[in-house]
Amino acid sequence: MAKVGISGIAIVAVISELGFPVASLIAGLGIGGLALALAAQKTVENLFGSFSIGVDQPFREGDMVKVEDFIGIVEEIGLRSTRFRTLDRTIITIPNGKLADSRLESFTARDRIRFVCTIGLVYGTTAAQMKAVLEGFEKALRDHRKIWPDVINVRFEELGASSLNIRVQAWFQTADFNE
Repeated sequence: MAKVGISGIAIVAVISELGFPVASLIAGLGIGGLALALAAQKTVENLFGSFSIGVDQPFREGDMVKVEDFIGIVEEIGLRSTRFRTLDRTIITIPNGKLADSRLESFTARDRIRFVCTIGLVYGTTAAQMKAVLEGFEKALRDHRKIWPDVINVRFEELGASSLNIRVQAWFQTADFNE
């Protein structure tokens, strides 16, 4: 690049010494350079985005990630863009410049999986029955060998539209969603 730049300056200097007007030539080169820079802006943005993804490594090929509004598996990380296969088996391609500025969440990097559900009991449930159900759920979770024992939360949450709602929350000690 330096050789080309120095050669260009030398050519312009020689033409100027020969008595030709070079001001319009320099202006034309400046406008051409500006047009080229504007045309290459997205390409350079995507190139720096891919460099950023390569250095930070927020994900790798095969990882399951959430990118802003979709969840998918990283299929290919290229110089210009990255391809994801969604849960619906479609392909989404995002330019790396935009991806480097996006909110990314990696499911592959997690060390455990959160389990949360709401269970509804009929309004005729007595206080004793409610207590027995809460204790039964907590005991079942504490007895499970894959449940992280430090955070098990089983509690009455609300009076729902048609049920007494119980919220159950625990963490499975695995990173494999299928397990």
